[in-house]
Amino acid sequence: MLKFYHVYGEGQDAYCIESVRMLDVSGYEYVLTFLDKSPNMARLVSKKYDVQTFPLIVECDINGSEQVLGSYADLKAALEYSDDCQDCKEG
Repeated sequence: MLKFYHVYGEGQDAYCIESVRMLDVSGYEYVLTFLDKSPNMARLVSKKYDVQTFPLIVECDINGSEQVLGSYADLKAALEYSDDCQDCKEG
């Protein structure tokens, strides 16, 4: 694949877990960065991409270009994914 996704999030966050599950099921390559243990890294990512919430999904290509896709909902729309996240609704 010429593109892949970079997911920034927290390991216990239902939206982060569901984002990764959607990418797995859809067959896309991805990189996952957990920010749970590094508030400094979370601040750097937040500043770099001008976002305040996680998970953050960034679409990347093999040439190093990046485009902020957005959050779980944005990824779901981009992948045209129809399954709902039950843990997201409960949590």
